[in-house]
Amino acid sequence: MIRRVFSRYKKTLIIGGSILLTLFILLLIFVNRFIEPILKDRLHTLIIQGSDSLYTYTLGKLNANFYGGNVEVENLQINIDSNRYQYLRARNALPSLTMQLSLQRGHIKGVGIIDLLFGRKVRIEEIMSKQADIKLTRHVHRRNHVTEEHLPVWKAIQPNILSIFVRKIRLDGIKMLYKNADTSESVKLQFDRCDALFENILVDSAAAFDTTRIGFTKEISMKFNDLKYRTSDSTYKMKAEWIKYSSKDRTLEVDSFKLQPTLDKEDFYGAANRQTALYHIEFAKVRFVNTRLDHFIHNNVIDADSVVFEKPQVKIYNDKTLPPDFESKIGKFPQQRLQKADPTIIVKHISFSDASLELTEKDAKTNKEGTIAFTHLNLSAANVTNDSFLIRKNPVCTANFNGTIFNSSPVSLSLKMRLDSLNGRFTASGFVKNVSASQLNEVAVPLANVQINSCTIHDLEFTISGEDYSASGNVRMRYSNLSITLRKTDEETGEIKTKKFITKILNRFVIWPDNPGPDGIERVSQNAQVSRLTTQSFFGLIWKTIFAGMQDVMMKSGRYQ
Repeated sequence: MIRRVFSRYKKTLIIGGSILLTLFILLLIFVNRFIEPILKDRLHTLIIQGSDSLYTYTLGKLNANFYGGNVEVENLQINIDSNRYQYLRARNALPSLTMQLSLQRGHIKGVGIIDLLFGRKVRIEEIMSKQADIKLTRHVHRRNHVTEEHLPVWKAIQPNILSIFVRKIRLDGIKMLYKNADTSESVKLQFDRCDALFENILVDSAAAFDTTRIGFTKEISMKFNDLKYRTSDSTYKMKAEWIKYSSKDRTLEVDSFKLQPTLDKEDFYGAANRQTALYHIEFAKVRFVNTRLDHFIHNNVIDADSVVFEKPQVKIYNDKTLPPDFESKIGKFPQQRLQKADPTIIVKHISFSDASLELTEKDAKTNKEGTIAFTHLNLSAANVTNDSFLIRKNPVCTANFNGTIFNSSPVSLSLKMRLDSLNGRFTASGFVKNVSASQLNEVAVPLANVQINSCTIHDLEFTISGEDYSASGNVRMRYSNLSITLRKTDEETGEIKTKKFITKILNRFVIWPDNPGPDGIERVSQNAQVSRLTTQSFFGLIWKTIFAGMQDVMMKSGRYQ
């Protein structure tokens, strides 16, 4: 009897289990078939309605699996609708960033099926892809231009989608191209590899007003490898091994940066056919501390508490044998360029550590090159800004340089630049100590055809004030045993000869060999006045003023032209 009852129950359980299993399988098939249209509809809503019809898209395959809530997407192409783009552009209503996406394969894990089916909410644990190309274009909304308000994304996707939550989006090894729009000279940055992680993405009304989020995202970390960039005229190329950004730490780092000409020296000047500077710039690392990438993207603001450069190396070359460049440099002092910069810049502090600077010039008369080398330079600059509100609070940008010149001689320069000045007012002060004749001859012989037989500059101090068209300065120079030889180069043979007669006159009657002199009286230059050539640079004007004061100190009859 018991055996019969047990057998009957067993049979009933088997039949019931089979029915439930069949129903479950049918449910899976039904849900899988039902889910795919829903997902495609939500994707359409997000891309088309969420972008105000700016984008069009094509989708190859979308395979959904109810078990585990996994979705696989193949061949998703998102492009910009050119007609809609022009319409929004004319109304200054384009978003700060537009995107074109070519996704070969992507995986979506942990789709919230219940929320999707019954709650009109999209909940996803993870989106990931290793096969994608992204093109980003930044649209700068000009200051004082009225921007047409458009429906925010969270409101545009309603009522089909009430909210979107994605725990993380992971992109590994994708390719990215970034550029600024609407100019022929726009910056184009190409990255051969980009790894990015976006965490806690929430698209709803509350997230839209959460100032701790960047574009609905709580945390963003990105790492770009092998940056490549060429200037619009292809004169220079730029490379960086790594660029890293963390919204959590608010840091941006650039590793192993190089800026160099695309042509060698001969071809560069053959193409330029005029006097122009040739730059080589490298640095091991630059770090932006407490910076907000979203401020730059949306508001065209570059802000940071500090920018730190490690071991920058700058080499500047100029061939003075070529015809001069008569382009005016008036209005191009560093602080004036800062004021004219297109983005708003707010940087509290900039520093260089262990920098080097080489200035090399090829002289037109001697046809030789001379180099002034600054080494172990440390720079500290403060209040680097063109924000009018901050300038009213503090109108002075300061910069202090310390290091060595000619490999071993201490050098220092302090600058105070007025950010509220219309004519580029500035003051400069500094010193150079312990310079020998052999060090001076490194530039005096090739660039001036002057041989300094003997001289030791014990101390050179200066204070300068200047503006666009002139400068004045006080110079104090203590030196001993000055003797020089003037030379000339035969234009036909290139032979160098000594100007014996003029050299004797100069050493005996024109220059003082020592300062202080035998009487112990020290000569100083007070209020040495110079006029600026329109083609002269900022540091060229400073050097011209210093040299004018040095002439006053050295010459028995004042300045020798």
